[in-house]
Amino acid sequence: MSISADLMQQVVTKAKASGLGQGALAVAAGIAPETLSRAKKRGTMDVATLAALAETAGLEICLRPASGGAIMRALPDTTLADPEWGLAWSNPGTSSEVLVRNALLRGAYAAVLQAVLDLGLDFVEAQWAVMNQSGQENLTRAARANVPRMLKNIGKGLHRAAT
Repeated sequence: MSISADLMQQVVTKAKASGLGQGALAVAAGIAPETLSRAKKRGTMDVATLAALAETAGLEICLRPASGGAIMRALPDTTLADPEWGLAWSNPGTSSEVLVRNALLRGAYAAVLQAVLDLGLDFVEAQWAVMNQSGQENLTRAARANVPRMLKNIGKGLHRAAT
């Protein structure tokens, strides 16, 4: 399966999970349902059209250096971009990775919890691991002590809620 076809499938699956069928997704994104159907059959689509579909489904297309896998993937929207969190400053297009890292840098429990709820514990823990690998000097001693404990406690809470 091509990257384009894989991304289209992710977008359609996310839209369906949100109660939006393929035809409604296409119309809401400003394209004809037939266009989406033909693109799925071909396995390719214009990036701008794919991005419009992804946005309509609550996802964004993100490019980052490959780490042994695909170089493109769809990321879910996160409420962390909301100005109330103060994590995106004046840039509304800030990536989920940057928003999560900003939340982790601050070490505010509410923001870290929201990041986990929006993007998943695995994603947030992966961002924390990247921050620690890169030897960021701006990680405070408090963040280094508190964030692992926060993530552990959030994980325990999620586990209890699931059982």
